[in-house]
Amino acid sequence: MKHVLKSLTLALTLALCASAFAHDKHDHKQPAKTSTAKSKFLGKGDGVTTCPVSGDKLENKDNKAVFFGRTVYFCCADCLAEAKKNPAAYIKRTHKEQLLAIKNAAPAEGHGHHAMAASQDATKGEKKFLGKGDGIETCPVMGEPVNKNLKYEVNGRVFYVCCEGCAEIVKKNPDLYLKPIQSEKGEKKAEKNEEHPDQAFLGKGDGIDTCPVTGEAVNKELKGEVDGQTFYVCCAGCIETVKKNPAAYLKKAAK
Repeated sequence: MKHVLKSLTLALTLALCASAFAHDKHDHKQPAKTSTAKSKFLGKGDGVTTCPVSGDKLENKDNKAVFFGRTVYFCCADCLAEAKKNPAAYIKRTHKEQLLAIKNAAPAEGHGHHAMAASQDATKGEKKFLGKGDGIETCPVMGEPVNKNLKYEVNGRVFYVCCEGCAEIVKKNPDLYLKPIQSEKGEKKAEKNEEHPDQAFLGKGDGIDTCPVTGEAVNKELKGEVDGQTFYVCCAGCIETVKKNPAAYLKKAAK
């Protein structure tokens, strides 16, 4: 009789263990569904000019953090905190991937003062100048120091930026990020070219000590010649810029 009771007890114990194991295994499968749900990309902005979380236009660069090796900017501390909870839901590994991911994102609804500002701009029906830097020493999009290796040209004007993403932004809307070149008198319109009255003079240097394209100190080893006039520039790219449109960058040498 005792032998039978022991056998029954052992069988009951094994049954209970099997039931507990099956229940535990079932519980471990549940989180997988939750993690899958979290993988949906929710980003609305590029993290350079617009907030990745809200899609609002950035008014400053105070709220930022490094994600996947690159600096991303947010419109407010709350959005930054939200992104830190689940970075993959708002940030892509590269700026290019970010732009592609938000291409079909719903328009930003805005929140707080961001929504109010957007509403005011829409009512005015005019484009607001967004430039934060001069395009020579500071990035016209972010206002940060430029990378001199990132040199571009738009409408005959050379500019520098802090990253490749900003270059594309300026190229799409140069009037929103680059101010007209001012003459020595400080007038808003560019200096007139005496030989070509209908063409604005874009030169910033004399071509001897300062680069005619950027206004920076020249490299005496970088010498060019056009129409019999010798000039010096700060980098090889500026030589090509001058040669393509010499009248816009070089004043006729005095005889």
